[in-house]
Amino acid sequence: MDERRVERRRAACAHRLEAWADGVVAGLDAQEDVERSLSHALRGDPSLREETAVRRADALRAAALGLGPAGCAVAAGVSPRMLGNWQEQDPAFAAAMTAAAELAERERERAARAEVAVSGLSPAALRVVLKAIREGSVQSAAAALGGWSEQSFLRLRRKSPEVAALLAAARRARTKKADRRGRPRFERGYRLVRVDEGDMGGDAGARRVNGDGADGGGAPGGPGSTGGTAATSGA
Repeated sequence: MDERRVERRRAACAHRLEAWADGVVAGLDAQEDVERSLSHALRGDPSLREETAVRRADALRAAALGLGPAGCAVAAGVSPRMLGNWQEQDPAFAAAMTAAAELAERERERAARAEVAVSGLSPAALRVVLKAIREGSVQSAAAALGGWSEQSFLRLRRKSPEVAALLAAARRARTKKADRRGRPRFERGYRLVRVDEGDMGGDAGARRVNGDGADGGGAPGGPGSTGGTAATSGA
């Protein structure tokens, strides 16, 4: 009888942990969704320039927290190629990314001098890992994006039941995300943004822009157009 009671308690604890992890993974994009809702309330569909500014800010934050270029791209929701293009085309943004990375490095050096035991990894790094796994990455590749070696991440997973539960939740969410509305991954995640004059070289038509900055098609605007809409990837 006591053994059955213990088993029921264990099962209940496991269920609560699983439910908690599912909730955390489901909320990974919550802040981004809130910001878009607030922007829509103020001005309707955000402009492409505003959307880019938000994603650049996400990349800068990730760099300041110690993530590498690939991890910063995941945090910003764009491809590494797109992030690299932004830096090539905008020296000010490139300098800001460099400064953010240097800030993270100086923080690691200060911690080392003070003999503070820090891993150099943050909740932002774990967020990147979970998002990458949810999008289909294998665990070893996702861990590298967050700054972990494969072995160190395996040790973390064994040490922390919460981390193990979050990884399992991200894998469960992967199937749901991939099957959303029955569409393949590259056709999902587009949303409308406003294209102001100059955002896309003055060509103000209805376009779809994916995470690599590729034009997904659409009718170009006519002569004298000053605005339009685009659909940009939310992946």
